[in-house]
Amino acid sequence: MERVTRGIAALALAVVTTACTADVTPPPKPVLEKNTIKVGVVPTADAAPLFIALRKGYFTHEGLIVEPQFIVGGAQAVPSLLSDRLDIGQTDYISTFTAVSHGLPLKVVGAMSQAGPGTFGLMAGKNSGIESLKDLKGKKVAVNILNGLATLTVTAMLEDAGMKASDVKFAEVPFPEMVRKLIDRQVDAAWLAEPFLTDGGSRGLLRPVPDTMAGRITDLPVGGWMAADEWREKNPQTLAAFQRAIAKAQQVAAGSRKEVEAVLPTYMKIDAKTAAQTSLGAYPTALDLQRLQRVADLMQQHRYVNRPLDVKSLVATGS
Repeated sequence: MERVTRGIAALALAVVTTACTADVTPPPKPVLEKNTIKVGVVPTADAAPLFIALRKGYFTHEGLIVEPQFIVGGAQAVPSLLSDRLDIGQTDYISTFTAVSHGLPLKVVGAMSQAGPGTFGLMAGKNSGIESLKDLKGKKVAVNILNGLATLTVTAMLEDAGMKASDVKFAEVPFPEMVRKLIDRQVDAAWLAEPFLTDGGSRGLLRPVPDTMAGRITDLPVGGWMAADEWREKNPQTLAAFQRAIAKAQQVAAGSRKEVEAVLPTYMKIDAKTAAQTSLGAYPTALDLQRLQRVADLMQQHRYVNRPLDVKSLVATGS
């Protein structure tokens, strides 16, 4: 009888152990439609979360290989997304909203960055003699891409000062080339993002005009992720894996300046001292539709679009 009792107890223990093991065993990871994706990214401090995710292996953990492709701005990524040359691309939101307003099948699929004090600036050469917006009349202003965040914010500044966008000539120049073109006087002013803003200022080469993110543009969302509708429909698991990895990196960037500083020298080609002095905005972990609506409203106000845009229709479900 004792032998039978011991046998029953052992069997019960085995059943309980098996049940407990089954409870804690993680479910299998979903099979990704694509294991390698090309992601268009602008080489600025806004994009730090992508490089943090690469550095910490968050994409690898999801079974994903991400190949960054440097672009000058979101508008450049749009045709590449629609032709499958890129899978996901950085957007300044304006690029996506403009494309959708023209009937192109794109959606915002994630947040990246939000402006903060000193994260963007309108700069002139040290000896240019340009000290105010009024001095820009008839001058050439460099922006990373036409009809994007840069031109919208500078246009808003000019109109606040009683001027028009047509009072200046916008020239498209990649961020890494702007400081050199200012020094060589190929352009008169430039709308710079970090870390190029700090790099040029710390070397005594530039002087600020005003802060383009002041006043009503403060805390504006400036960077996110976008993808083509057809690509999202064909690759839902791949997109979800990318979003999970980026969400982890956003949390790291939001909570640790040191982690952001650690990736800037490698990916932005600056030294550690400049990285430590770089002004950083916020790295939101989710899309804020109320803030995004401000972007859409500014676009209508400054005639980037000819009708009101509801951002709810511009953001992919679940992003």
